[in-house]
Amino acid sequence: MIKKILLKIFIFAVLFCFPSLVSVAGDYVSLSPGEAKHVLQEFRKYRMPGDFCMNFDIVHQPRRSDEETLFAGTLWGTWDGNGPIIRMEISRKEPGAPAKKFLIRSGEKPELWTLDENGKAIRVEASVKDPLVDGLIFTPFDLQNPFIYWADYTYEQTKRYKGRPVHFFMMKPTADFKTLYPDCAAVRIGFDRVYNALVSAEVIDAAGKRVKTFSLAKVQKVQEQYTIRELELRDDRSRDKDRLTVRSAALGLSFPQKYFSPSALETPPPVVPASRFSALK
Repeated sequence: MIKKILLKIFIFAVLFCFPSLVSVAGDYVSLSPGEAKHVLQEFRKYRMPGDFCMNFDIVHQPRRSDEETLFAGTLWGTWDGNGPIIRMEISRKEPGAPAKKFLIRSGEKPELWTLDENGKAIRVEASVKDPLVDGLIFTPFDLQNPFIYWADYTYEQTKRYKGRPVHFFMMKPTADFKTLYPDCAAVRIGFDRVYNALVSAEVIDAAGKRVKTFSLAKVQKVQEQYTIRELELRDDRSRDKDRLTVRSAALGLSFPQKYFSPSALETPPPVVPASRFSALK
């Protein structure tokens, strides 16, 4: 009896002293409008300490077939005053397959650049929803994540997601983006409130149905930082999937900004010594 009384006192003390940790429903207490605005602003401002380079594979898995298609690539990442910038090269994982090159700027002023048939850098905003390479679900949109910065949003809830506390927001696209991507009426995002990492994104169409679902499958601590290990992207209409797996990563780098100008796509990417990479397992 005494033990039961002491346990009740302990539980009451936890709830009294830390009321923001849990709610009656077992999830975390909802944020106030001011708190929601603050955590979203902090998420938008988050920067990894230093630049990075990652080597990755993507496996395309059709729902109605056992035949998988393999892709491989490298991305180099940095930030400027507007937000993240990614330089990427990707190709089918087969001998002699040509690589496609992209410069993907995120933030409030997103841009997408690639090379034309003459090897010259061109801006291609309308291609943001096209696959990076034929046979993939992944598009520049899925790496650019422009929806993080859309001004029209609604905070939904904070709840436990895969064992972690996650904030969920419904983001509404700009008029310009609706013109490019009419299938997208909104994007529901979830980001880890501790690590400021995007863990979920659902593209919603005008009928309120999911079109595409992004999820962070695994993270790993590398070079004293937590970084992406696996991402999954599912086409909710066909049920096909892409799984991106990071093979190795070099973090805490410092790249000259000249490598992230559009014209730099026409020149070799920055060289990162093999000794700077750590394998992910």
